Amino acid sequence: MVVTMGMLLRKIDWLICGCAVAAAALPVFAEKILMYDEEKGIIFVDKDAASSKPALPQPVDPKVNEKPVVKKRPQATAPQSANVNNGLIYGKKKDPSHVYLESGLQYFKAGNYDNALQMFIHADSIDPQPLYSLWIGKTYRQLGKGDQELFIMKRILSTYPDSSVAADALFEIGFYYQTSDDYEKAAATYTQLTEQYPFGKSYSNGEEFRDVAKRLKQMMRSDMISTLRILGYKGSELEDLYQSFQKDHGLAVTGLGNKETVSLIKQQYREFQNKEASSSAKQSQNEKYVSLSIGLSGLCAFLCIIMVFARISARGKKRHCLALAQTLSDLDTRKI
Repeated sequence: MVVTMGMLLRKIDWLICGCAVAAAALPVFAEKILMYDEEKGIIFVDKDAASSKPALPQPVDPKVNEKPVVKKRPQATAPQSANVNNGLIYGKKKDPSHVYLESGLQYFKAGNYDNALQMFIHADSIDPQPLYSLWIGKTYRQLGKGDQELFIMKRILSTYPDSSVAADALFEIGFYYQTSDDYEKAAATYTQLTEQYPFGKSYSNGEEFRDVAKRLKQMMRSDMISTLRILGYKGSELEDLYQSFQKDHGLAVTGLGNKETVSLIKQQYREFQNKEASSSAKQSQNEKYVSLSIGLSGLCAFLCIIMVFARISARGKKRHCLALAQTLSDLDTRKI
């Protein structure tokens, strides 16, 4: 195929026209932009109209602005303080009962009997045991609450008669009667202790109650015999001494050391001691006065002796002066 010059020129003209048309249309397409319409979706719009319509939202990476999820830890609540009501502890985690027993024993040894009592009562409320009740009763004794101690010990004997601390409870009952001046009941209780628990040993120190009871009974007897004899009563048997004292003070003549009799004997003995102390003080004071008087008398006698010797010496000197004057008067100086 032969291309003539004319045909080539015509093709060049068509190419130039196409480029001109494309260049004219380019600004038109440049004014079109993509927009997002809520009803039509993504469309081409004029640039001038785009200013009045929202621009197409840009895709957002969900991981860019995503806030990390923080798991909240459960907040620890402050432990509630334990409430003590009638010796029972509320609002506190219950540890094993022996923990409170050990704490109570430490308080007891330190002389802090109020805290010791709370610990023993709390241990018994967790796990009731005769051992805990025993220490509750012992603590009541230290606090001067003898009636409550007696109640606890009797309850141990009635509830746990075969327990390892039953002998301790019976001993505590006897000791309560002894310290309450009821020597008759104390002696009877100690006798029951040796008969009912012949091999019983103290939980506190391991000493055999048989020996302890015997020693305490002898001590009570010796105490009453010596006291009544000091008060002026004579007799070889304690029962006779009791009867004589009871007759003199209008008590029931039983010959027994009941609480009324023993308490009155101790009262009379205290009064006797006070009188003796007062008499001894007066005698000591009188002796001081006598000693002072003797000392003053001796001093006066010494001063009198000194005065006598002074007067004698003065008289001698006076005679000597008179004799010297006489000698001088007799001297005839003219003859010399």
